[in-house]
Amino acid sequence: MKLFRSSSMRQRLVVVLGSIALFGSFLAGLALFKVTEYEVRHQEISELKGRVELISHLASLQKKPLDIIAFNRSLTDLLGAHEYLEVRVFDPEGRQIYGKPFPANQLDILDGDFRMVLVDGKRIRGISTGITLGGVPKYSLVVTMDTVRGDKLLYAFGITLLVVCLAWVVFVSVFAAWAVKRSLSSIDQLSEQAVRIGPQDSHVRLPVESIDLELRQLSTTFNRALDRVQDAYRRSEGFNADVAHELRTPLANLISGTEIILGKPRSAEELRATMASSLEELELLQLMVNDMLFLARADSGAVAAELTPTCIRREVEIVLDYYEAMLDAAKLRVNVVGDADVLANVRLIRRAISNLISNAIKASPRDETINIEIQCHDEIARIRVHNLGTGIPENDLPKIFERFFRVDASRTQRISGHGLGLSIVNAIARMHGGGTFAHSGEGWTQVGFYIDRNSANR
Repeated sequence: MKLFRSSSMRQRLVVVLGSIALFGSFLAGLALFKVTEYEVRHQEISELKGRVELISHLASLQKKPLDIIAFNRSLTDLLGAHEYLEVRVFDPEGRQIYGKPFPANQLDILDGDFRMVLVDGKRIRGISTGITLGGVPKYSLVVTMDTVRGDKLLYAFGITLLVVCLAWVVFVSVFAAWAVKRSLSSIDQLSEQAVRIGPQDSHVRLPVESIDLELRQLSTTFNRALDRVQDAYRRSEGFNADVAHELRTPLANLISGTEIILGKPRSAEELRATMASSLEELELLQLMVNDMLFLARADSGAVAAELTPTCIRREVEIVLDYYEAMLDAAKLRVNVVGDADVLANVRLIRRAISNLISNAIKASPRDETINIEIQCHDEIARIRVHNLGTGIPENDLPKIFERFFRVDASRTQRISGHGLGLSIVNAIARMHGGGTFAHSGEGWTQVGFYIDRNSANR
């Protein structure tokens, strides 16, 4: 049984195929042997019955009174020399009048069709029946046959069958080993190709068309996994570069400001102004680091905690109150439609809505309307923010939720943030079992997110 639990698939397949061949050969051999045995034994009983009929006919021809000597002579002439066949005749008193002596202690079991083993070890089969001899009934006729011929035939046939079956099992096992090795060569091919994949050859993929159908799904799935790994690696490299680029400007400002202050004695007012400027840069850095840490937790699979019943429309109105001054300055109007009740983290949902509204304000022309639509479909709540403006190029739409990605500055009316706003929206949506979406056309943009209304069940 250990072979069936072997860690080698090749070994398991060979053992299974060999076992099937062995079991099949055993059943086929057993069936063939039983059929042959039946035919041999049937032939024996047919021969015995033929002799009984022939002797019974001869006995019916004897005249009365019976001449035993003449009958014995006729019976001997009829039977002729027969090495394996013996005939015995008993009179009504049980005295044997023809044939070789029969063991007296076994006479009582001579009834009908019988089998027995004699004291000398000989195995016989016979028929015991009553006949009428010389017009007198109740004579007993016993015809027996030594089964040694059939036994020898069956023994030789059984040995031959066993040898043939074992040879067949060996042949099937050897052929199975060759066939399995050849069939699994595709796995070796995949392994050799996989070894080539490394940081410098991340574009290499496993073959799909040139391998067996059964392995194509595995190869395709593995290639998709490699695509995701390569994409994550590319994003990581880009993220590192973006972080370095984003941190360089505030750090350079801090360094240059400090160098200027230290270049010569400064008044208290100058020191205060420089410190205030440095504080702004440090607050920007702190905000960026906090956002990056939040995104890192979301990417590691964190889910929203502290879930409470939340009214989405009410949270939108709270955020709009915060942006009221900015909306008035830009002469923008906001139209809110729909509502949805969800079980969510209020602070995170409010932050996601705030980021969407902030982006819409920055991208909208003056004297326009921002439309906020809240929809509820079964277990999904959807929030979309629609604003007029230049729009987002189709090629940029899939990227707007990436970290530090910014649309061309000429397409926005106001100062952009540090490029993590929509990434945070995407992270918050995923933490609530949802996702994000974005659509854009000539002169309009629609960005939003959806969440599971009952985030605790995801």
